[in-house]
Amino acid sequence: MSKLIAKTSIIAAATCALLSLNTMAADAPTEEKVNYGDPTASFTTIGVSTSKNVDQITGMMGLGSNIFQVDINRDKNTGDFSGRGRYFHVTDGLGYSVDLIGDANTQTILGGMIYKFQVNDNVSIFPMLSVGGTQTKRPMENDKYDRSSLVQAGVYAMYGFDAGHWLYANPKSTYHVKNESFINQVELGGGFMVTDNISVGAKVEYTAAYDTPQGRMKEDTVTWLQANYYF
Repeated sequence: MSKLIAKTSIIAAATCALLSLNTMAADAPTEEKVNYGDPTASFTTIGVSTSKNVDQITGMMGLGSNIFQVDINRDKNTGDFSGRGRYFHVTDGLGYSVDLIGDANTQTILGGMIYKFQVNDNVSIFPMLSVGGTQTKRPMENDKYDRSSLVQAGVYAMYGFDAGHWLYANPKSTYHVKNESFINQVELGGGFMVTDNISVGAKVEYTAAYDTPQGRMKEDTVTWLQANYYF
């Protein structure tokens, strides 16, 4: 009888333990799935992009609320390099960023903010506003630059599919204070998740014609193909 009681006690204890583990698992918060098209999401990736004239390597590291990104571009025709470095901090849908963009002749710094409005499970809207400055080396004049303040406003609208794919539109306008002119641009693109950690995508960047002291810049359209690996 004592052996039967002992066995019964062991079985009861094991059953209680299993029930406790199941309850804890049910109560544990599930990890939120990241859509890699979300500009406020924190993740780590390395990617390559190419257009008709430029190749690009992108590296991004997400450390919680702090995100670091580097883009390195190489002109296929001249071999010249350009790039962008970015620090981004995001909390509760509100993000702050600092961007350094440039090449040997032109350098730009922008500080800005972005906010995420979740319209529904699939649609997100991100208003953006940045201010900063730019300098461009004068042709044939060593160490002399034309400098100006910049104000940039835009909106990023994204549709995120349940499978992780995404489509987006990003119109923006940059006001060049010294030239008293607007540079109007729109970017359309998307990404397709080939596996859980690999995506391929494409984007089209359109820049409308605008005036500069050196003359009127023609409108320009650039198409990019992209691939990313996520860690």
